Amino acid sequence: MKKIVIPFLLLAMVVLMQACGGGATDEAAAGEGTTEEGSGSASGYPERPIEIIVGFGAGGGSDNFARAIAKELEDILDATVNIVNLEGAAGIHAADHVARAPADGYTIWSMTSNYPINLASGSTPHELSTYKAIGRVQHDTMAFHALSDGRFADIDDLIAQAKESPGEIMIGGTGSAGFDELVVRQFEEATGTKLNYISYEGAGEMTAALLGGHIDVIAEEPGPAMGYLQEGTLNMLVAFADSPLEGFEDTPISTEIGIDVTDGQNRGFMVHADTPPEIVELLEQALEEAKERPDYKEYEEANYLHLRDGWLNSEDFMKELENLTETYGSILEGLQ
Repeated sequence: MKKIVIPFLLLAMVVLMQACGGGATDEAAAGEGTTEEGSGSASGYPERPIEIIVGFGAGGGSDNFARAIAKELEDILDATVNIVNLEGAAGIHAADHVARAPADGYTIWSMTSNYPINLASGSTPHELSTYKAIGRVQHDTMAFHALSDGRFADIDDLIAQAKESPGEIMIGGTGSAGFDELVVRQFEEATGTKLNYISYEGAGEMTAALLGGHIDVIAEEPGPAMGYLQEGTLNMLVAFADSPLEGFEDTPISTEIGIDVTDGQNRGFMVHADTPPEIVELLEQALEEAKERPDYKEYEEANYLHLRDGWLNSEDFMKELENLTETYGSILEGLQ
C-alpha cells in the first residue's frame, strides 16, 4: 500500500509545483504588459471624447480657431473633440483647469500669448514646466492702422510726430498690460518714442473710437480691420513681420524699416506635462496634419491668418514660450 501511495503523492506534488510556476509566469507576463501601458503607450488612444479648453468666450478669435482645428482632429483621430469655454482672467481659468486635469491626453489647452504674459507678470501659479506643448499652429500678424485721411501720412510720419510730442498720440488696444500693449511697448523701445496707450474691452469698441476720431491709431491684426482697409477708410501703417504680406506688398514691414519687432499672437495647444510622450507625439502629428487640410486652410485665408507660417513643433514651441516669457517680463518691469 505504501509503495502505491508514496509515488502518487510525489507525482501530485510535481503537478502542483508546475501549476504554481505557470501561474507565476503568467502573472509576470501580465505585469510586464501593465507596466508598458502605464509608462505611456498610446495604444488605443483615444478611446473616449477629447476636450479642448478655450480660455475665452464662444465666437471670438480663440474660440473660432480651436473649433476649426477640432473639426480636423475629429476626423484624423476618429474621436469626438468637444470645445469647452472657460473664459475669464485672460485665460488663467483655462490654464488652471488643464493643470489640475488628469495627464492622459483627453484635456487639451488651446493657449495664446496671454499665457507667457500671465507667467511673466506672476498672474498664474502654474510654471511652464506644468505643461507640455503639442505645437503652435498660428503666429498672427500685428499691425498699426490709422484713418486714411487722418493725421499720419505714413509710419515715418507717426514716428516723427511721436518724437516731437511724446505721449500725445493715442493708440488703442484691447486689454491692459496684455498682448496689444506689450507690442506697443516693444514698438516704443525700438523707435525711441512714447505713445499714449488706451485700453478697450473689445476690438469693436476700439475701432469705433478710431473711426470717431477719439484716438489716432489702433494695434490690430489685418483680419478684423479688413473691411475698412478694403474700402479705404483705414490705412495699414506698418505690419510687424519679417517678410512682405500677401495682398499688402506696399505696406511697410517692421524689420525692413529698422524696427526689430515681429511679435504676433501665438495660438497653439498644450497638455499636462505628465502626459505620456507617445500621446503627445501622436497629437503633434495629428495637429501638423490638421493645419494643412483644405477646410482649415480656407478658414485661415478667410480670416487673414495665413499671412505667415506659424507652425512650431512641440520642442520648438516650448523654447519659444520660454523666450516670450523672458521678453514680456522685461517689458512688464518697465511698465511698473
